[in-house]
Amino acid sequence: MHLGTASKALIIILLSLSSTFLIGQSIYQTEQLNQARTIANMVEHIGKWASQYRGIWIKEAKGDVVDLGSHLDTLTATLANDDNSVTHGEDVSISLNFHLKNPALIQREISDMMSSEKDKTTYRITSDKFMNSKNSPTAFESAAIRHMRENNTTEYSEVRNGSTLYARGLIATTACMRCHESPEKAPYAVSRLYPTQGYGYELGKVAGVISVKVPASYTPKTIFSAINLGSAIALGLLGLILFFLLRKRA
Repeated sequence: MHLGTASKALIIILLSLSSTFLIGQSIYQTEQLNQARTIANMVEHIGKWASQYRGIWIKEAKGDVVDLGSHLDTLTATLANDDNSVTHGEDVSISLNFHLKNPALIQREISDMMSSEKDKTTYRITSDKFMNSKNSPTAFESAAIRHMRENNTTEYSEVRNGSTLYARGLIATTACMRCHESPEKAPYAVSRLYPTQGYGYELGKVAGVISVKVPASYTPKTIFSAINLGSAIALGLLGLILFFLLRKRA
């Protein structure tokens, strides 16, 4: 059976479109994954920056009401003049309150800000040994933690419901152990808020994950738009090769 020119052209077009779609899908997924990795890098750097100071003290603005669960400790500082005398007056605050935000809390508050924007890339930090119930892991995050521990790896990803889900393992460091080894060894400010849960970390092992969600759109438009010039040229050459092979068999 011999194929006509029109049939050959149709076969080549279909094969080229299929190859283009598959290559575009692979490129698109890689781009989504790299975006998730970039967010995870940012979160890690924020944590390392805050950890070198063992947390950050935040000054309370005058009149602000601070949720007691949003910080671990409070320090009240009295303002004084150069000669250590205290100044009094209607427009002068005699004292200031400073509230301690530990590294994980800083990361979580930034996460909450990002999550308030719909259809945007978001992240959260979670563990199967969580302190705050708001940080309990999802089904994906539980699977990621389990996979990392069983396979001795620190990355895991899936595509679910049109979104790229990425998890990076958090390895328990000495800084983590100060608060998460046991209630007895944790600072009083921590154990007071979380007397029973959030402990049991093991030094050097996966304690939790940075979980990133990148909304994706797996439509022909987004898939084909991921094709770059080099890939387009390669597909064009593939089409020519297929054409000559079909022509030779005719």
